[in-house]
Amino acid sequence: MRTKRLLLAGLLCLLLSGMRDPFQPPLDTCRLSQLSHWQFHGAVIGEHTIGFLRDDAGRWYRVAPGETLTSGWRVIAINQNELVIEIGKECTPAQWRWQRQGTQNAKMDSNNAAF
Repeated sequence: MRTKRLLLAGLLCLLLSGMRDPFQPPLDTCRLSQLSHWQFHGAVIGEHTIGFLRDDAGRWYRVAPGETLTSGWRVIAINQNELVIEIGKECTPAQWRWQRQGTQNAKMDSNNAAF
């Protein structure tokens, strides 16, 4: 009888302690699964550098270094071909880099055809 009570008390402690369901995937607090769905499409480099991002829902964002995105990521650096964000210190990786995505006419526009 005493062992049943100890077993029941131990089971109740586990249930009440907030142990997560092992059959559910862990929470993605860093939102790492969204990273591959965002795209960097370019930047305007000048006195104030602005980068252009598109999220998985098709919304466009104009971002500058130091700004925080809606997902909680912070823009660290922007150059012509790359945008670097900080995801979080407790996340792995702590930083993420997006390479510029071209358009379907990017190859045509990049040709140096002499007229």
